[in-house]
Amino acid sequence: MTSLHRRTLFKQAAAAATVASMPAWVRAQSGPLRIGLITPLSGPQEFIGSYVKNGAEIAVEQINKAGGILGRQVALELRDDKANPAAALAAARELLGAGINLHTGGISSAVVLALAPVMQQEKGVFMTCGAGTEKMNHENYSPNVFRPGDAPDARTRAQAKLMAQKYPQITRWTGLVPDHEYGRTTWSIFVDALLEFYPALTGKKPEIIDPVLMPYGVSDYRNSITQALRQPADGVFNCTYGGDAITMFQQARGFGLMSRYKVICDAANEFLVARGLKQQLPPQWTGMHYYAAANKGNPISDRFVADYTARTKDPEPLGWAAEAHASLYALQKAIEKGKSTDTDAVIANLKGLTWDTVTGPRTMRAEDNQAIKDVELVYLEPADDAKGYKVAQYVKVDGKSVLFPPTPGKKLQLRTA
Repeated sequence: MTSLHRRTLFKQAAAAATVASMPAWVRAQSGPLRIGLITPLSGPQEFIGSYVKNGAEIAVEQINKAGGILGRQVALELRDDKANPAAALAAARELLGAGINLHTGGISSAVVLALAPVMQQEKGVFMTCGAGTEKMNHENYSPNVFRPGDAPDARTRAQAKLMAQKYPQITRWTGLVPDHEYGRTTWSIFVDALLEFYPALTGKKPEIIDPVLMPYGVSDYRNSITQALRQPADGVFNCTYGGDAITMFQQARGFGLMSRYKVICDAANEFLVARGLKQQLPPQWTGMHYYAAANKGNPISDRFVADYTARTKDPEPLGWAAEAHASLYALQKAIEKGKSTDTDAVIANLKGLTWDTVTGPRTMRAEDNQAIKDVELVYLEPADDAKGYKVAQYVKVDGKSVLFPPTPGKKLQLRTA
């Protein structure tokens, strides 16, 4: 071997050693921009996670076709959180340890609350695509966690206000409430809003009947359904979601539970229960993160629907896909605004950011990292066709009119019956 070749090999080896000794985040700057996607990819909430995955992947494809972010292609690093805080924490620590500081996903409230301290300690950023706890914007506020979609207080308060407007005679309310963070949060806000809007709009004080606490992730709801049958309520607010909601509604049908209520208000299952039950669906209101048909004409929405249909053969993407899509575009705009993927720079440029989404422009409230967007509600009925259900009514509510003021670090003070 000549001395020239030896010198060349020594230089190459030295260069390789230098690169290997660099922190992971420094080495990452020269490759694709890797973003973590932590969402349920197995278990009872897997199909909600599949919407998140598809929405995020579509956003990445669109961004990459347009040249990427700061000239870098984007690559998603998928991890399965099983809607379980322990699994989510393990996934987040792995990704953060690999130098990946930007993350999205997180549909479980318990997962997002568990991830917040880790993101702050390890200098990560997390964008939730549907977690419904109010605590992340209030007593458990973290500057490293953002909600680019609608807040639980805005959506739930909009629903309670609508109930008072449309059903002033329905004053006895109960709930079918999962015994976990999301269920307790959503029910508490709904009760607070009923106690505000019924007296204000109807002059009547609603009667709040203790909710039935539903088990989570089980296959048998008969004991809870039997308990609900003993209640004298006229209206019911359902907070069970995903696979649990479909199972519960199917079993409740055999007992005739839902037919006892004069109005059913569902927190946020969108079309999941309708797709599961089809013609057996009891008519009900439900909250939507995104209703595609109502956003036709918005170029971003039209393109999203076209790309989603091409990918999945489903022409009606649900809101979790839209929230994932919005989260990636928010990260893109924040990075490009600050010309940096550094955590502090991304956080600073997400706060107060206005960006375009499938539902129109949204603004990230700087005080508490909560997006301001309108609330979309639909009334679903069974239909005698292959689809099995239809949207009979659609209501859009100005998000600013129902969103609580920011109180980061402070607990919400809610009315109780």
